[in-house]
Amino acid sequence: MAEDKARISDAPALEARGLHKRYGAVHALRGIDLAVWRGEMFALLGPNGAGKTTLFSIFATLLKPSEGTARVLGFDSVRERVAVRQRMGIVFQEPALEGKLSVRDNLYLMGLFYGLSSRAAKTRSAELLVTLGLEDVSTREAQKLSGGQKRRVELARALVATPDVLFLDEATLGLDVDARRLFWAEVRRYVGAGGTVFLTTHYMDEAEPADRIALIDHGQIIALGSPQELKNRVGGGVLLLATDDDAQAAAWLREHGHDPELSARGVLLVESEPAAVLPDVLAHLPVRTRRAEVHESSLEDVFLKLTGRALEDGNGKPAPRAQGGQP
Repeated sequence: MAEDKARISDAPALEARGLHKRYGAVHALRGIDLAVWRGEMFALLGPNGAGKTTLFSIFATLLKPSEGTARVLGFDSVRERVAVRQRMGIVFQEPALEGKLSVRDNLYLMGLFYGLSSRAAKTRSAELLVTLGLEDVSTREAQKLSGGQKRRVELARALVATPDVLFLDEATLGLDVDARRLFWAEVRRYVGAGGTVFLTTHYMDEAEPADRIALIDHGQIIALGSPQELKNRVGGGVLLLATDDDAQAAAWLREHGHDPELSARGVLLVESEPAAVLPDVLAHLPVRTRRAEVHESSLEDVFLKLTGRALEDGNGKPAPRAQGGQP
């Protein structure tokens, strides 16, 4: 036990070295090297199919890598998966509650499963019911809850034993504004108390509060840093033009010394002073401009600049902002 404690204190919370995962001919992860530090809120941001859930599942001991190693608190995620599972909490994309049990019993039994005494499990369950706004439904069967209520119960279950690491996989899908606020308030409280969070998302604004963000695409991490560090890689601001013919507009801009990118939103120009460029562009662009916007660089702009395409959801549309704005 003393050796385990030493390993935990000395190691990164999560560490991947040379991580590959193949599904037949599909190479889902391509040599991931990554360290996530204790007490850090870390976000893995990328489009659907980029490898987010695969990397998440390997760290969470749900999937074996084809090559390389993944460690959680110093423990190998394959050979020492029991030790990892004893120290982690997890919220999946899909609910995994015991449907016929009450909300309170779902939390209580999870506490017992993780080794809490009966008294401690009851106390901790009661605390989480209050902080996550679940008191009024505490005696209701989990299968009779709304989607948002189920997500909050999932988070409460993951936190009931106060894990060292919390895994969140697209955890706020389907939550309304109030439910998201309660959800993220509890996550921030957990991080503030020294917990580590590893979350996957394709919501830009859910990644923003993270201490660091990794952008992943086609199974590779293409950028890593704080939100501001990533935005600094783009520099300046962004001019967005929606025109009658975006391809023609982009071609004209290239001919006149600009470096435009085409996205589902229109033509994007990264400029040191986009507002100063705008009047000349509008005056001479050979196609009609239906909308022009100037804004600060976003994480989506970073992804676009690095890959030449927009951060998209599974349908080829720009990645959405989570309902309700910033968590």
